[in-house]
Amino acid sequence: MNRTHTIVFLLAGALSVLPCGAAAGAPREGGRRGESAPDLASPPAVLPALRSAALDHKFRLEGVDPFMTGRKLNAGDSVTALITTSKGAHFRQWLVEMKVVSPSSGGAGRVDTGEVIYTATGDRVQFRSSLAQMRLRILGPVSDTAGADAGHEDCPESSVSASAHEDLLRIGADGLCRVILRFSKVGQSPSIGFSTAPFTPAEIAEGKQAADAAGVTRDDELAFAGGAEVLDEFIDDAEDIPGILSIATQGVDWPSVWTMLFKMNFTTRSVIDWRNTSPVESSLLGSSAQVYRLPFDLYMFGSHISRGGWFVTAPESPLTASGGVVGAWLQSVKHPENRIFMSVISAHRGMPLAGH
Repeated sequence: MNRTHTIVFLLAGALSVLPCGAAAGAPREGGRRGESAPDLASPPAVLPALRSAALDHKFRLEGVDPFMTGRKLNAGDSVTALITTSKGAHFRQWLVEMKVVSPSSGGAGRVDTGEVIYTATGDRVQFRSSLAQMRLRILGPVSDTAGADAGHEDCPESSVSASAHEDLLRIGADGLCRVILRFSKVGQSPSIGFSTAPFTPAEIAEGKQAADAAGVTRDDELAFAGGAEVLDEFIDDAEDIPGILSIATQGVDWPSVWTMLFKMNFTTRSVIDWRNTSPVESSLLGSSAQVYRLPFDLYMFGSHISRGGWFVTAPESPLTASGGVVGAWLQSVKHPENRIFMSVISAHRGMPLAGH
């Protein structure tokens, strides 16, 4: 796909290597030092002024339609998410709606062959995907200091058209989490190396030896590569949201100017924190599907710029539209009180699935 990303719920962007390895160190009690991970079971309440504006702009704020197997997009499928940014004692909120205008089966017709990913064991992975047409709407911001009777002119709506790789959205990142948990049970790091360039014969020999010793299979590699591509696709879709860059930088510590000037090889690198990957409860889905917490650490120019993570589940309809992503967060390393948190608050199907 050859996409260069801004800092928007980043798992990996502008990468020469896609490292899906383990964070160093022993398990940390109560999460990672300085981090207070958001609780998906108790998401922030929508501010009264934002709720009032949402009703006026016809945003759907509650409910998730019962899952239907098949992982199919339908015209009118919609996912609404609440974005909350915290800075010190105050916070602001936005609503984002992602709606399917035309699934690829409905005539979009174009296919993207996708970026080639090479594994450290010598495999070559490429995900082909048909393109669906989407519409993104964003409403806000509203501050916690705004009264419930704040004027709607202070809560603007903007929208943009976008395309999504439909076949990628069907893959989901829940399989990646299951592989991590399988290794975690026996205290192993599921170190699986990826790159956008082929590995050398010596690196492949070393990679195969390490994979065989750890019991890593090709299916494990595909789960990692597919999960990373799904999250990358979600980032790509999110980048089309008007104003998202200024929102997303809330939880990032930018490297110093001197660091950026004197470190010539620009890289943004993420490392999955496999020891703290875990199943979690979600009030949104109840017991209908398993949700996983997938934390990571983000680095730029070698500087630790953010801690963050994803909440993912199986991308069954109606959550196919988000690839099964139901939450994400970024948190400043130096100032943990500065954080951005995105949580899905509703998901609904449009046109009924054929045969149902």
